[in-house]
Amino acid sequence: MQRMHTKYGSKLSTLLLGGLAALVVVSIILFPDRAFQSSLEGLTIWWKLVFPALLPFFILTELFIGFGVLQGLGVLLEPIMRKLFRLPGVSGWALASGLIVGFPSGARITASLREKRLLSRLETERLTALTHLCSPLFLIMVVGVGFLHSARLGAILAIVHYVAAILTGLLTRHKTDKSREDAPAAPGEQPESEADRLPLKLQTASIWLRALYTMRNAHLHDGRTFGKLLGDSVITSVQALMLIGGYMMIFSVLINVISIIHLTHTLSFVTDYLLSFMNLTTDTAPQWIKGILEIHLGAYAFSQIEDLPLLPQLSLLSAFLGWGGLSAHAQVAGLHQKTDARYVAFFVARIVHALLAFALTIVLWKPLSFLLRNDQPSFLWLDTSGSGKTARAFPLNGEAAWGLWGPVTSQLLLLLSAMLIVSLLIQAFGRRKQH
Repeated sequence: MQRMHTKYGSKLSTLLLGGLAALVVVSIILFPDRAFQSSLEGLTIWWKLVFPALLPFFILTELFIGFGVLQGLGVLLEPIMRKLFRLPGVSGWALASGLIVGFPSGARITASLREKRLLSRLETERLTALTHLCSPLFLIMVVGVGFLHSARLGAILAIVHYVAAILTGLLTRHKTDKSREDAPAAPGEQPESEADRLPLKLQTASIWLRALYTMRNAHLHDGRTFGKLLGDSVITSVQALMLIGGYMMIFSVLINVISIIHLTHTLSFVTDYLLSFMNLTTDTAPQWIKGILEIHLGAYAFSQIEDLPLLPQLSLLSAFLGWGGLSAHAQVAGLHQKTDARYVAFFVARIVHALLAFALTIVLWKPLSFLLRNDQPSFLWLDTSGSGKTARAFPLNGEAAWGLWGPVTSQLLLLLSAMLIVSLLIQAFGRRKQH
């Protein structure tokens, strides 16, 4: 039955991707100039934001798995990850990367863990949904400062986004595997259990000793030299980033074509009906289409609406940030093409996250409104060319995220340190209760 389901899903994904590719080709033939400009816009976002933000962490992940660092860290983070989300400790790196680096780093790391048989299928699906997050850089610096001209509005979006993500993870934590062997990582292979990774004499040893043993054993099991491991890490990381960039360019072209053929007007009655519940009559159909398809372009489009009150604007923006955009969905599906994770679970989690983010923005608006007191306009990546007037530049104007590796790495290390401290405290309190 599982083979039939996988085969059907493979045929369906192939059909959808083939139809998408055909639509892009037709769009390029019919509108070559607009297609080129829109693809260039997607390429700019990828090169200036996505590529520099993700490349070092993709490489580090592959190196850490090969050297066993991630497996050893997983032993240390096991208490907190099991307690909060009922996930193995090795998933802590994916969660921290998703929180700091942003999507689709969580999906890439989760896929690597599944391919190494460190997660079961259900754990893979839950972790992929939990770690699909926008980075603080994107929420505060790009959306807040760059788009909305307010770092504090970006901070409000970030708070709502992460609270909604944690709630989504807690809502799905009751789902547990009947067996960690529910779906092999590869034909004829079974995921390793915790008992297989530690000998009996070490199961009662200190957590640090178990982590060191797990790290050493994983490195010996991998067997690759440093040069081989580094080369493989760079190759796989660049390939994954090329896939991400391709999807971003394709969806940028689709959004432009949809605008050209005025398809948004045919869907305006749906958006008008949904906005009527908030007593709003603003035509936001184009922004909805962009938000559904690509989150970078969608966030920028929503930030440009001038006749929409601030609270509804932020609520809709939070919802689409939680949704993530079909472009990101396609990226996640592409990164998981070698695993058996089901897209349906990720799709449902994105809807839940979007609904929670929309509701939390409204609920937390008054408690968080103190952040907006004496708020001064902020400007980032300003474009003063041409008329000399200051204008918003999208996505960036002469600046990129290449120089942010240091701060992002520092934030990631701080978050991992905090998670490690909490995990060790949980371990200590658990032992004290046993005695």
